[in-house]
Amino acid sequence: MVINIKNETGGFEIVGSRGAGEIIRKKMKKELDKGNTVTLDFLGVEQVTQSFIDEFFGIFIRAFGIEYIRGRVLLVNETQGIKDTINFVIKYSKEKVG
Repeated sequence: MVINIKNETGGFEIVGSRGAGEIIRKKMKKELDKGNTVTLDFLGVEQVTQSFIDEFFGIFIRAFGIEYIRGRVLLVNETQGIKDTINFVIKYSKEKVG
């Protein structure tokens, strides 16, 4: 399944709210629980906040461990800034688990 971040979160170039992240988390969880792969498409999104990313990546990692998303969540069209934010949240969340 492909989730277009910009379309799902109101069409903004900057996505920052936990509410927007919750929308993504719920869509992702449905697919991941079915054993499906999820592709997050950041086309048209220039920047995201840690809060937005934490609402799905952070929550999943702290609740289920990194294996829950490893190899099952793909990213496309992400900027370097988005990659950096995602990596920061993943690192922080893994430290909170272990």
